[in-house]
Amino acid sequence: MGQQLALRHVQKRYGPVWAVRDTSLEVQAGEFVSIVGPSGSGKTSLLTMIAGFETPTAGAIVVGDQDVTLLAPHHRNIGMVFQKYALFPHMTVRQNIAFPLKMRRLAKGQDADRRVDAMLDLVQLGALQSRYPHELSGGQQQRVAVARALVFDPPVILMDEPLGALDKKLRESMQFEIKQIQERIGATVIYVTHDQEEALTMSDRVAVMHAGRLEQIGTSVELYTRPETAFIADFVGSINFIPGIVCRIEKSAVTIRCGLSLLETRPTNIRSGELPGEGSSVRIGVRPEHVEIDTRSASGTRSIAQHGHTVERAMGSGLSGTVETIVFAGASRTALVRLHGAPDVVLRASLPAQLGALPERGAEVWLRISADATLLFNAS
Repeated sequence: MGQQLALRHVQKRYGPVWAVRDTSLEVQAGEFVSIVGPSGSGKTSLLTMIAGFETPTAGAIVVGDQDVTLLAPHHRNIGMVFQKYALFPHMTVRQNIAFPLKMRRLAKGQDADRRVDAMLDLVQLGALQSRYPHELSGGQQQRVAVARALVFDPPVILMDEPLGALDKKLRESMQFEIKQIQERIGATVIYVTHDQEEALTMSDRVAVMHAGRLEQIGTSVELYTRPETAFIADFVGSINFIPGIVCRIEKSAVTIRCGLSLLETRPTNIRSGELPGEGSSVRIGVRPEHVEIDTRSASGTRSIAQHGHTVERAMGSGLSGTVETIVFAGASRTALVRLHGAPDVVLRASLPAQLGALPERGAEVWLRISADATLLFNAS
């Protein structure tokens, strides 16, 4: 069973360069937390400090009730799954899994065999236990690495880009396998990845690092629907940013001039008392799936293309633009529309692939955005 992990004001500096700045984080026992961020954001530095490969410049790392900040890696009893697995090529699957027990002198004889058998059963590799790493597929090697990290029942397991070497289909399959194993044994997992979709799929919570700081931590839904900064909104999923000027504020509704149009918003990421004042320069954030494409029909109505159906609506206010292209993307199509009056802004609208009567390249269209599907950020 996993234990709680706490980072308390942890910092790491290499000469004049700050890799991690004043980061505090609490991971509950049995929780799966992913750390994501762009290259150089500090996520790997954070992981190496938890593992004990680097010592913090300041702050404390606590596992359960024990401060492990200054302990050597082999005294922390933390499991580690590396990106390239680091399996011993001269050892069989069974010997690789048993190695941590031997080094820690945790179990011998039948007790060790029992633990290894349990891990082989957990990762479904019992039939391959006599093979060597070079005789295994990438996914099988990854399972061996996970079993080796789990066999000594560590309080915390660290995973550093463990699926990075796998192809897309196998990576998606292994995501569910790792999550199922973690839930079955109740392990506490810290998972570092550059793949935002992977983190959102697997994690109980996701921590986003930026420029050495923990920018925000929350559930996948919280990060996607209520990002605290424009960086989070842009990093987690796909989003459109539309520049504009605040024209009017009525309770929680904010009317913004965008190019040649007015757009009413009720931003979900800020409270009414924190809304920008009239005349402020802002950026509206809207996910592609919340952008509807309207095409003007001969009857004077617009045919609204949106997820799952097409409906007719009377004309009303909205953004106007010109379709630049339609990109096929499997289960959906993405329309790129350049806004009138804001030629530097190209919006992405996600539409079902099976939807008919899509506008052609060069078509003049209207875009509808639900006021309740918008986010609002300062222009800077």
